[in-house]
Amino acid sequence: MEQGADNIDGNLPGHFKDGNNKISGGKGTPALVLIALAMGMLVYGVAESYGPVSVIGGILPSKYFYIGLGLPYIAGGVGALLSGRLADKIGRRGSFMITSAMIVIGIAIFVFLSNLVIALIISFILVGMAAIGLETPILSMIVESVPANVRGKSLVIVQNFGNVGVALTFIPIFLHLSDSISRLAISMLFIAPLIALGLSWFYVKESIPWSALKSNSDVEDAWQIDNDAEPVNPHIGLPLRFLILIIIGIAQDVAFVYFSYGVGYSYFSLGLADDIPIIGGFTMTIVGIITSLIIVEKMNRKTFTIMSYGLLVVFWGVLWLFEALTHSTYGLVLVALMVLLFIPGEITWASRGMLEPEIFPTYKRGTYVSLVRFTVWVGTGIIIILLTYTSLPFIIPASAVMLIFLLSLTMTVIWQRKGFETKARSLSGLDRKIMDNVRK
Repeated sequence: MEQGADNIDGNLPGHFKDGNNKISGGKGTPALVLIALAMGMLVYGVAESYGPVSVIGGILPSKYFYIGLGLPYIAGGVGALLSGRLADKIGRRGSFMITSAMIVIGIAIFVFLSNLVIALIISFILVGMAAIGLETPILSMIVESVPANVRGKSLVIVQNFGNVGVALTFIPIFLHLSDSISRLAISMLFIAPLIALGLSWFYVKESIPWSALKSNSDVEDAWQIDNDAEPVNPHIGLPLRFLILIIIGIAQDVAFVYFSYGVGYSYFSLGLADDIPIIGGFTMTIVGIITSLIIVEKMNRKTFTIMSYGLLVVFWGVLWLFEALTHSTYGLVLVALMVLLFIPGEITWASRGMLEPEIFPTYKRGTYVSLVRFTVWVGTGIIIILLTYTSLPFIIPASAVMLIFLLSLTMTVIWQRKGFETKARSLSGLDRKIMDNVRK
């Protein structure tokens, strides 16, 4: 048995057997399934902006900025942990629907009790837990339901709706709408989880590979959707997979949160700080569309990952140097540099969003992805709070952020040298590895 590869749980589920049962049942209407999952990611994007927009829009006092910026992410880590466990226990569909319903409760608190700071904090926690918790069942459902040759494209397109959510949430601020209209506009965006709930109730069926495990059926037969694609060869252990995903995940989330909210609100003029999330949201949406349609299925995952994190280091270095020389707080050059930053902000999200569900086996995919997401979100929340809690010279947080980005780039090089390729490969290889270990 290969030491360390997919063998860290001594209590494998009893339904890992050499069954000959076949899987029956479909995946639902593919277009409507993807729309339901996309609505979930739209809510995810809204939730990321939920705290910051409440501060910038004057709903939450400015002295609580670090709470509005960091708390939803820490709560989101906990939500990811819970939803991932649910995804493995009751299924991807059930986990998706439960977390979608939690959002409706959280936004109801926001609408009716937002005059109370404690109610806003509770709302941040609920919405953060649920919306960010949606990621795990969404990613798991996609990789287990979409053919290998278009899996990367589907992952990037669906996750791209998170960028739309970010941009839409800041439109009331951008248009200088009154406080009451801003509340209403933000609240209306949460019609997305209702759409997701309705579509998932009628059209989303359970993941076939997950159902195979639960019904003692032939797991390899459940991956026929991959059309005889070459299976992945998971030849490295889980600890290294976890380490690489956590480091690159923290770097990507710190980049997105700090680029969108932290650096602008702390160091640039208020007008630019208000505009950055909209500029970033729509820039990432455009980059995400181009990336999904043109790049991800033509470039292998290893090369794409190194490229994305390399650009992150380069573009952050350019902004850092520009600020050190000019101390600019507004202007066309600064806006252009911020737009450029959102290019690696998007493609790093695409690269980690593809890798996370693609390198874990089905029987623990939800749990393992959620462990990564929990660590990433809590780590990011703490880092962002430290970066924004008090006023510091720009050189200090800029240096800290650069160190994080350089560390993430190092992790991508390690994955290039030691990891396994997943582009257009069948994930049946991950499950086959587990089954082989069980037989041995």
